[in-house]
Amino acid sequence: MKQIFILIFFISNLNFSQQESFLTNFRFQMSLINPSFAGADADNLVALTSRNQWASIENSPKTQVLTFSSKRKKNVGLGISIMSNNYFVEKNTASYLDFSYKLNLSENSLLYLGLKGGATFYKANLIGLTTLNSAPDPAQSSFARFNPNLGIGTYLQTPSFWFSFSIPRLFNSGDTLNFTITSTDQVHTYFASGVIFKINDSFDLKPSILVRSVSNFNTTADFLTLLSYKNLFDIGASYRTTNSLGIISYVSIKKFLDFGYSYEASTLSGLSGLNVKTHEISIRFRFNSSTDTGGSDEIE
Repeated sequence: MKQIFILIFFISNLNFSQQESFLTNFRFQMSLINPSFAGADADNLVALTSRNQWASIENSPKTQVLTFSSKRKKNVGLGISIMSNNYFVEKNTASYLDFSYKLNLSENSLLYLGLKGGATFYKANLIGLTTLNSAPDPAQSSFARFNPNLGIGTYLQTPSFWFSFSIPRLFNSGDTLNFTITSTDQVHTYFASGVIFKINDSFDLKPSILVRSVSNFNTTADFLTLLSYKNLFDIGASYRTTNSLGIISYVSIKKFLDFGYSYEASTLSGLSGLNVKTHEISIRFRFNSSTDTGGSDEIE
């Protein structure tokens, strides 16, 4: 099993090591990639996500996300976004502060502008890896790196449509001359949008898309479609153009508490036969929910 995982690990690193983590339930954690979401959905919002990728494999990739945002006076929003990733021998934690400013374009249209600032701490330990060569391998070492960065974003919100553009890390950083290339922050550009189609008084259809563009990598798109019952229960499907299909469900347990779960299966031929599945759980607490037109219940 360890040999299978090591093979999968290096194949995945070849393709995705310099990309930010994927989240199937990206709608719960939009402030992670776009600082302009800070304060846009509720007066105070706390969201937690735990993603267990390839859950059947020991030491498989795991991601934890915590975001907090708060609506302040004078159209200002503040927030914190923290993401921790564990990839076998590699770990990284990104911590950022978010700032947003709201512009009232019209009675039903809001435009948010955002700024993100913080850093990512990378750590990798290759010393314990088993090799086929009995001689010492100079590549087997441990290293750590601290990369500060800045990000920007904008978010347009209406009662039945939303659009997001963001670059959460504006600058490349890291050492590209050796193995620490894995600690490089590549510039990621995100486009996201969604609409609401009202079917009747009880049901809404909510399609959305998230497009990620990274230099020297293929552009990736996540498609998500949800059928919502009175904004109390949502169920739907997701498709990622690179490697996965999934199902997603949301439940509003209380007015201030939302719960989300997604199940994802790989469509890659090399992984589908290994029966590797991904589970993602999200919890969101909303306090003093916004009464602005186009709040979170309207745009999801």
